[in-house]
Amino acid sequence: MNNPTAASISPRYVSPAPAAIPRAGKPGAPVALSGNNFTLDQIATIAVDGTDATIDESAWPRISEGRAVVEAIVAEGRPAYGITTGVGSQKESSVQQTDLATFNRRLLAAHATRVPGPTLDPAVVRAAMAVQLNLFATGTSGVRRELVERLMKRLNENRVPTVDASGSVGASDLVPLAQLGLGLLEDAPDSVFEPGAKEALSLMNSNAISLGMGSLCLVSARRLLATLDLAAAVALEGLRGNLGSIAEPVNRVHGRRGQHASSSRLRSLLRDSALWYGGESRFLQDPLSFRCVSQIHGVGHEVLARAEQVWEVELNAPTDNPLIDRENGAVISHGNMDSTALTAAIDPLRQILAKICELSGERLHKQHWPAFSGLPTGLAREAGAIGGVQFLNLSHIAASLIASSKIWATPVLLNSVGQLADGVEDTAGLAMHAVADLARVIEAAYKIATIELTVGVWAIHRRDIDPGKLGHGVRPVFEALLPLLPIDREGEETFSLSPLIDFVVNGDLVETAYDAAGIDPRTWKAI
Repeated sequence: MNNPTAASISPRYVSPAPAAIPRAGKPGAPVALSGNNFTLDQIATIAVDGTDATIDESAWPRISEGRAVVEAIVAEGRPAYGITTGVGSQKESSVQQTDLATFNRRLLAAHATRVPGPTLDPAVVRAAMAVQLNLFATGTSGVRRELVERLMKRLNENRVPTVDASGSVGASDLVPLAQLGLGLLEDAPDSVFEPGAKEALSLMNSNAISLGMGSLCLVSARRLLATLDLAAAVALEGLRGNLGSIAEPVNRVHGRRGQHASSSRLRSLLRDSALWYGGESRFLQDPLSFRCVSQIHGVGHEVLARAEQVWEVELNAPTDNPLIDRENGAVISHGNMDSTALTAAIDPLRQILAKICELSGERLHKQHWPAFSGLPTGLAREAGAIGGVQFLNLSHIAASLIASSKIWATPVLLNSVGQLADGVEDTAGLAMHAVADLARVIEAAYKIATIELTVGVWAIHRRDIDPGKLGHGVRPVFEALLPLLPIDREGEETFSLSPLIDFVVNGDLVETAYDAAGIDPRTWKAI
């Protein structure tokens, strides 16, 4: 199994960033960006695996044509927002041709104001750079070929600027992108690059940070849902649950696609479990947190699928303002940079993940509650004994994480940012906030899932169940985690969940379990 890496485990991050970004291993073939077919998986392989990005040959003529429009406007002295004028509340102020280079550099430096605090993980910055390259490939930004090549060179050499994890309200990621853009211009050992007309605005007037970070979060969320389904399967074995709730006839009569996907996974993970046979289930009808797993987890699958659809549209949509209309040789001011669509897709995903976390908490709690488990309190060695998972406060830790996930799941879209830039910017989508909170929810959810897996394995051990009678997907989880647990040694020394969390987050355990269940990891993608 692969060892955990800093890029794939969220606790290593110094700022809110995606958890458990799946790694393909070695960098693959270069990804050719054309501006119209960029995918979430391609961003992940560039940002995390270090795969090179190139510009598709079909894009270079568009880039040149777009630049020709900008240069014609400058030569004619036509008023054009951000090209021959100021920006924001200073849009009526003219910029002389002789001052364009100075104006563009000052524009970046002025917007790149630094504030002490967390900085973005380099993987997120690389993802943003890839998004920018794809945007420039559309030819609607009007930047020079030299700038595109410089950005591509920095990305492929993994020389990324330090960027603050704050400063965006979702009407373009202005502040962090200005820091990124300024770093690209000044990055040693290359010579200083002087930005031309509109290039400063093109570098900072998009949602590349939000889109890049969000892309990695969505790829991570696929594995997270697979992990949460696995945790539920282990919990069903630990409680000796009734598998009638995930039986095919139950799902066949309902048209929920997500429910079908989740229940199908659970049936595969629990294939050949003794629970499918009479006399094994403890209750005729389990608590709802066990009985409604496929229904509620299924909503997560559906919401993730919707978010992915929105994201891949936005990844290939020109968002920097103004738009270069190559066909008519014109410049058009617009509002494509508005990030409401992104936030409206991410808010529900955070909410359903928090709901699934709540469900996980209920299941792990009931496994060490004698009235439900039929075992000694807290899964202790025997009735009246001191110890077990309760002695380790695992339920308290899970409850705290669940509370945090619910706080971070609070809808972002309806928050007001007031009026900025002298009233010009009077609404914003707050996408970067929505994505940063999604990253926090994902990180918490992985920890909660790890605790549920821990409690489930502990309960299976207390029941002295033959591993051969467990579901095929549960067996490797039991065998891998059991040696890591301080069973009957609780309190002898401080127990750390870190090794278990690392094991779960880096994907090795989950992939092994799904492989044993005969499930192709490619099916983790949204339905």
